[in-house]
Order: sequence, then C-alpha cells, then structure tokens
Amino acid sequence: MRDLLRTKLPVALPVMLTIQSFGTMCSFAAAVVAVRASTDLGVKATSIGIYMAVLYIVGMLVGLGAGSLLARFGVIRTCQVALLAAALGLVVTAAVPVWWVAVAGAALIGIGMGPLNPAGSRILARHSPARWQPLVFSIKQTGTPMGGMLAGLLLPPLMALYDWRIAVVVIGAIPLVILLGLQFIRNDLDDDRDPEFRISVAGVAASLRVIITSRPLITLAVAGYFYTFTQMAILAFIVIYLEQENGLSTELAGGIFAIIHGSAIPARITWGAVAGRYVSSWVLLGLIGIMMSGSIVAMSFFTPDWPFWQTALVAVTLGASTNGVLGLLLAEFARLAPSDKVGDVAGGGQFFLFFGIVSGPPVFGAFVEFGGGYTNGFYLIAATSLVAGLFLLLTARHRQIF
Repeated sequence: MRDLLRTKLPVALPVMLTIQSFGTMCSFAAAVVAVRASTDLGVKATSIGIYMAVLYIVGMLVGLGAGSLLARFGVIRTCQVALLAAALGLVVTAAVPVWWVAVAGAALIGIGMGPLNPAGSRILARHSPARWQPLVFSIKQTGTPMGGMLAGLLLPPLMALYDWRIAVVVIGAIPLVILLGLQFIRNDLDDDRDPEFRISVAGVAASLRVIITSRPLITLAVAGYFYTFTQMAILAFIVIYLEQENGLSTELAGGIFAIIHGSAIPARITWGAVAGRYVSSWVLLGLIGIMMSGSIVAMSFFTPDWPFWQTALVAVTLGASTNGVLGLLLAEFARLAPSDKVGDVAGGGQFFLFFGIVSGPPVFGAFVEFGGGYTNGFYLIAATSLVAGLFLLLTARHRQIF
C-alpha cells in the first residue's frame, strides 16, 4: 500500500473516478427519461436503441484517436473537453425536443464518452504498480455504475417536480462545474503531455492493429464485445421494460435502475480485489459471464406481483454481473499492453467494447418489436453472455492464453 501512496495515484484515482461518474451520467440520462421524452420527440420509447447506437458509434471512433490526443494535450485537458461535449449534448436535446436534434445530442455525448476509458487507463497505468492495477482500475470503473445510479436517482424526482427537459438541463450543469475544478490540478497531472506529438490517421489505425495482431488481446476484445452487447441491451431497456411492459411507476422503475447501478459499485471493487490474488482475471471474467446469464433469465420472469426484496435481489445480481466487468476488462487490456502502448490498447479495446454497446440496444430492440417481445430478447442476451463466459473459462483451462 505504501508504494501506492508514494505516487500521484491518491489524486489521480479520485479525479478519474469523478470524471467517469459524471460523464457516464450524461450517457445514461436518455434511458431514464425515454418514456417521457419519446412523446415530445415523436418517436417510440424503444427508439432509445438507435440513440444509444449513435452515442457509442461516435464514442468508439473518438476513442480510437484518444491515444494521440492524450499524448499531445494530456489526460486532464482531454477530459475537460469531453465533459463539455457531454454537457452540451444534454442541453441541446432538452432545448430543441426534435428527434434529429436528439441524435445530434447523442453524437456530442459520444464525443465526451470516447476518451474517458483511454484517459483513465493511461494515467492509472502510469501511477499504479502492476499488481494493484486490477483493483485500481475496478475502483475507477465504479464511476460507470455510479453515473447510472446518479441518473436513476436524480432524474425521476426532477421530472416529477418539473419535466424531463428541465431535469436533463439540471444534471447537464454538473459536468460543467467538474471541468472548471479540474483546471486547478491540470498542470500536475498533465506533466507527461507532449505538445509536439503528432496526431495522424496512422495513430488511429495503430490502436486497432495492436489489438488484432495479439492473440490474448483479440480474445479479450471478442469476449468483451459479447459482455458489453449484453450490458447495454439490459441498461438501455430495463426502465422501459419495467414501466411500459409491467406498469411500474417512473419513480419505482428509476429506483430499480439505480439499484442495478449501485450494486455494481461494491461488485467492481470486490472483483478487482479478488482478481490476480485468489483467481486469475480471465477465470473470474468467465464466471461473471455465467452469473450474468442467470440473472438475465431471472429478470425475464419478473411480474409486478413480486415482493420488493425479490426484485431488488435480481437487480443486484444484474448489476454485479452485467455492470461489473468493465474494470477487469480494462485492467487486462492494460496488463497485456506494451508499456508504451497502454493508451492505444485501451482505445483499441474500447472500440470492441463500444461496438458491443452499439449493437446491443438495436438488436435487442428489434427482438422486442419483431421477435416475440421481451422474453425472447432476454433469452438472446442471456445466451450471448453465457457463450462468452464459457469461452473464457475454456481458453484459460487449456492454457491457450496463459
């Protein structure tokens, strides 16, 4: 522990956790307000799948170039611009409630989301010893469920007091305050920036090349794709499923959404503490995939007659599994990366993870609309996570990776 305290990690980790939390809050806002906003936008609530796809397509493309941006401008400056873009995405969507403006807002939020994981990987890998990285990365990644929890807790009461547009603008102001505060520590944490670093298309291609030319990295990336496919399908539609399909109130559905995200916070820390000490990260990721599959099947049986404790239990297992793997995935990408390519590997790995996020909601939405409803959609993503989990366990067992 002393070796951690002698680095800049005591400052860098809470800073990156804060950035991740409020940046992610912006990306999850649409999932909470979808039912209310869809009327004003003139679209179905299930169109959230298209919105999330646009957001993460932009994010995955921006993430590919993040390594060069981070090298030239530094982690903190890049994150300041990212938070500004995410806040603007929320504000323009609320200011002009037209569907194509909402799509443009999703693109702005995607610009904000793209650099966050590569930024965290770059600075945390630089300041934390390798043996601590699974825990450090998992703590930082608790910012993702924390952001979802904030969206689930803040937006419903704001919508009850005012409407969805004012609620979205209010939470959009928070990242603006954060980015101003970051200026006070920018010089200290951006001490590795190189203003002469050249940004080029070749740098973007290099981020993908380093992934696809490494057997361990491409294996991890493919499994990560299936996990994020499952994760975002659940997170984008769970409020709509509970509210429209099962008749729950917006407040109760938002509360369950918050439980899913809130439970992922201690889960990510626990997975990070266990990984590498008691079981390999590879095996643990495989076991979480099986847990993910079981919890999704359990949610497919939900009815409004369930007692709250039963609903909360399923929500907790959903959060711990579907929303609990990104920290381990990013720590593994950083561990397997060449020492001078951590940002590039994080950006390339994120491309695959975001591709799963992009494809999950629209495919799940199509199954709901044309494939027999939510039950078949849940079975699809349960099978997806199960295959990924078994794949990781089999590759670890036969020592194809280690």
